[in-house]
Amino acid sequence: MTDFNCLPRELQEALKRCDLLAGEEQLEYYYQLYDPATGGFYYSISSRDSEEMTPFAEGTRFSLEALRMGGMVLPEWYKEKVGSWILNHQDESDGFFYEDLWGTETRRWGNRINRDLAYSVDILRSYCGIEPKYKLPQDRIRSGEGAKNVPDFLESEEKMIEYLDSCDWSQKGAYGTGSGLATRRSLITAAGLLPTVRNYIVRKQNPETGLWGDGLGWNNTNAAMKLSGYFTKDFPYPNVEAAVDSVIKLFGGDEPPSTATWIWNPFVMLERALATNEDKAEKMRRLLNEKGAEIVNLAVDCALKLKRSDGGFAGLSSRGSARQQGFLYGHGLNGESDLDGTLIAGPRLRDSIYSVFGLVPSHDYYAKFNDEFWERCKSKPNIVKTLPRPEGEITTNSHPPVNKPV
Repeated sequence: MTDFNCLPRELQEALKRCDLLAGEEQLEYYYQLYDPATGGFYYSISSRDSEEMTPFAEGTRFSLEALRMGGMVLPEWYKEKVGSWILNHQDESDGFFYEDLWGTETRRWGNRINRDLAYSVDILRSYCGIEPKYKLPQDRIRSGEGAKNVPDFLESEEKMIEYLDSCDWSQKGAYGTGSGLATRRSLITAAGLLPTVRNYIVRKQNPETGLWGDGLGWNNTNAAMKLSGYFTKDFPYPNVEAAVDSVIKLFGGDEPPSTATWIWNPFVMLERALATNEDKAEKMRRLLNEKGAEIVNLAVDCALKLKRSDGGFAGLSSRGSARQQGFLYGHGLNGESDLDGTLIAGPRLRDSIYSVFGLVPSHDYYAKFNDEFWERCKSKPNIVKTLPRPEGEITTNSHPPVNKPV
């Protein structure tokens, strides 16, 4: 690991500012979103207060990650409560998890159904120590018995390549393509198609930028973050030098990042690219150190602009968010934050920045509040809805599914 005191003085001061992104004040925000009836967490304040809106796995998983990153430990009563709630969402016929909020409508949207699967399983296994009730879709594929409601392109290498050929790999479309492939990685791996997809991804990379699509922009840098999850130490991120140079140029450009994901995703891409290229990591970090203070200060400044009076961070700079992956969850009121923005522009950004520079930040800022927080959650009265149901369909064509429906 890097010795903090050996870093340039300006970079040290910039890194210390990252502590502004995660701390005690966000704890009350998570409490306000906690639902005592289910053990889940609402995605925003307007989601909590809206008729017919419910918590769902993704927001719950985000809250638990943030709490754990701050040093929280889940009590046994809570593990049983939230675990039981998640287990009740699993469908015996296909192994997927269907939220109370959207039901089986998510079968038409590949990203949403796969995110709900991944987050539900992670809550059960990683946070509660509980196994799913029924066999998971990826296990059904792996065992050869087949699985319902999965894409037909998982049936063969030929169909997989045909599907990949149909995807949009331009700068504008690469993020959607990468996001779709990221959410399906467990299914792709179970089908034995990981090498096929990974080799295809490499062929599509722009070697001049280390990204995907023509030119340099926030969109294809975010695409690189999604696709970087396909690389390991045994199969390193290709053209890592070009990718590092691209991020430095992007943060030094005229267009600052304006959303939580635009701020965070480049650091995750760098984090993964350096971790899979250990022989080049030291050289790349020296290059990053030269511009490190400028990059980190810009990232922190942009993140703080997303901070809202309700205690969290907004995912979008222009307005509150009402949809996740095209699915309605709240009103998206101006001035309100959401769990996506709060986790990404907060503790995740802090940790990823430290990691890029070879450092590990402290993770104890919530620890002293652990018992008090969970006791408050345990005795919290049930939510009283004060807002009408938000207008709009559960899904909308204004936010279409990534690539093709399941």
